[in-house]
Amino acid sequence: MKREINRPESVPSTEKELTFRAIFFGVLIGLLLMALMMYLDAVLGLDTDVAPIASMIGVLLIPLFGGPTNRREVNIMQTCATATTFAAYSLTGNVAPLLMMGQELEILPTFILLFVADAMGICFVSILRDQYVYDQNLPFPGAVMCTTAMKQIGRTDNSSTKLLFGAILFSVVVSFLQNMEYIPSLADFTSLLPVEGMSLGILVMPLMLGIGYVLGSRNALCMLAACLIVCLIEGPIGTKQGWFANPAEDFYAGIQDFNLPVVIGMALFAALLPLCKQWRSLTAAFRIKTGKVANTDRDYSLKTPLILLLILSAVLIGFCSIYYHINPVVMIFCTLLSLFFAMIAVRVFAESGMSAGLPLNIFTIVIAYGLTQSAVFSMLIAFMSFNTFILAQDTMYDLKIGEMVQASPKKQLKSQFIGIFFGCVAGLALFYGIVSAFGFDGELFTYPFGNMYYAVATGLEDGVSSLFNPGRFALGGVLGVIFSIIGLPAGGIALAMYLAPRTIMGIALGGLIRLIVEKTKGHPFAEKMDNIATGLVIGDALVCVLMVIITMTSL
Repeated sequence: MKREINRPESVPSTEKELTFRAIFFGVLIGLLLMALMMYLDAVLGLDTDVAPIASMIGVLLIPLFGGPTNRREVNIMQTCATATTFAAYSLTGNVAPLLMMGQELEILPTFILLFVADAMGICFVSILRDQYVYDQNLPFPGAVMCTTAMKQIGRTDNSSTKLLFGAILFSVVVSFLQNMEYIPSLADFTSLLPVEGMSLGILVMPLMLGIGYVLGSRNALCMLAACLIVCLIEGPIGTKQGWFANPAEDFYAGIQDFNLPVVIGMALFAALLPLCKQWRSLTAAFRIKTGKVANTDRDYSLKTPLILLLILSAVLIGFCSIYYHINPVVMIFCTLLSLFFAMIAVRVFAESGMSAGLPLNIFTIVIAYGLTQSAVFSMLIAFMSFNTFILAQDTMYDLKIGEMVQASPKKQLKSQFIGIFFGCVAGLALFYGIVSAFGFDGELFTYPFGNMYYAVATGLEDGVSSLFNPGRFALGGVLGVIFSIIGLPAGGIALAMYLAPRTIMGIALGGLIRLIVEKTKGHPFAEKMDNIATGLVIGDALVCVLMVIITMTSL
C-alpha cells in the first residue's frame, strides 16, 4: 500500500479542536438530524446525507458562540453530530419488524445492543483506518464535500464561497420545485425501448448530480456501464427466461433479489482483496507503544481499539446467549459476519458515496435465518449487524475528513463515542414515543423499510434459496477479485447492479458533466467546481428538511 499523506494546506497545530462547544453543538445538531432521518425512514423510506449539512451548520453556527473557529473544531462537531445521528438510525428499519412480529420494545436490552454494536463498528474501523484513508483508489466523495464546506473558514478569496452558496440557493429552488411537482425530476425513456424487459430512466436531481460530479468521471462511468448492462441486457434476458418479473414494469419485483448474491459476493471479495495485499502493513501497525506511529498521522496505538473490540464482542455474544438464548456459535459467526460486512459498507461508501445498507441488511436476515430458523432471531441479529456496519461506515467517513483537515484521529474517536451514547439514549426515547403515539397501523408512519424486512424475515419459511444462490455468490466473488486486480471500483459497480437504475443514471450524469469540464477546462478548474457540486448536495438535503417540516405542520 502506498502511504502518502498529502496535505496541500498547512493547519497550525495549536488550533483548538476537541472543545465543549464542538461537542455541545455536535450532539445538538446530531439529535435534530437524527429526528429528521428517523422521520424520513419511518414515513417515506428515504434518507439523506447529513454530514455536509452538519459541516455547513458548524461553519455558520460555531463562530457565533465563542468567536472564530477552524476546520479541526468544525470537524469534531461534524464527527460528533453524525455519530449521534446514526447511533439509533436502525430502530425504524430493524426493530419495527420485531414489534410487528409481536415482540415487546424492551428499553434496556435494546440500548445495550445498540450501544455495544455501535461501539464495535467504531473500534473495528479505527483498526483499519490507515488501510482506507491512504488508499488512492478510494475517492470518498462525501468526505470531499464536507471538506469543501470547511474550507470556507477564514478564506480570503471569497470566489469559492460564492460558488458554494450560489449552488446551495440554486439547488434549494430546483429541489423544492421538484418536490412540489412543479418541474419533473425523472426522465423516463423505457416506453421507447424496443425489447421487453429493457428499462431506462434518469433521476435528474441536484443531489444526484452533485454526488456524481464529486465521485469523478471514472467511477461514475463504471457504475453507468454496470447499470446499462442490468437495464438493457440482463433485464430482457432474465424476463424472457423467467428468472424474474419484468423490471421495466417493476424493478423491485425480482431482479434485485436475483442480483443480491452477485452484489454481496462482488462487494465482499473486492473489500477483502486489498486488505489481504496489505497484511504486512496491517500487522506491523499493531504496536505496544502508544503515541505517534511512523508513516502515519494516527496518534493512537491499535492495541486499545483491538482489546476493546474483543471485549465488546464477548459482551454482545454473551448477552445474546444468556438473555435471548441464541446459540453462542451462531452469535460468534454472525459477529464475524457483521465485521466482514463493515468492510464492505466502508469500501462501497468510499467508492460510490452511497450506502450498501439495504442489500447487506437483507443478506444478513437471510443468513441468520438459515442458521437459527427463526424470523425473530434473524431480525434481531440483522439489527445488531446493521448498527455495526453503519457506524463503521460513518466513522471511516469522518476519519477520512479528519485526515484531510489534519485533525487528531484520537480526538475524533472520542467524539464518536460521546455521540453514540447520546444518540442511543435520545433515539430510543424518540422511537418509543413514535411507536406509542402512532403504532403501526397509522397513515403517516408506514415504515416502508421495516415492512420490507418484515416480509423478508417472515417469508423465509418458504426457503432461502431464492435470496442466497451459491453459484451467483461465487460469480460475484470472482468478478470482485478481477475488478479489484485491474483497479475498477467493484463496490460501486456492485451497488449499481442493485439500486434503482434511475438513481445510478442520475449519478452517472454528474460524472459525465465532470468529464466534460475536465476535458474542456482542465483538472484544476474541475476541482474548483467541487464547490458547486457540494452546494447542490447541501441544498437538496436542506429541502428534504423543509419538506419534513411542512409535512409535520400540516398534520
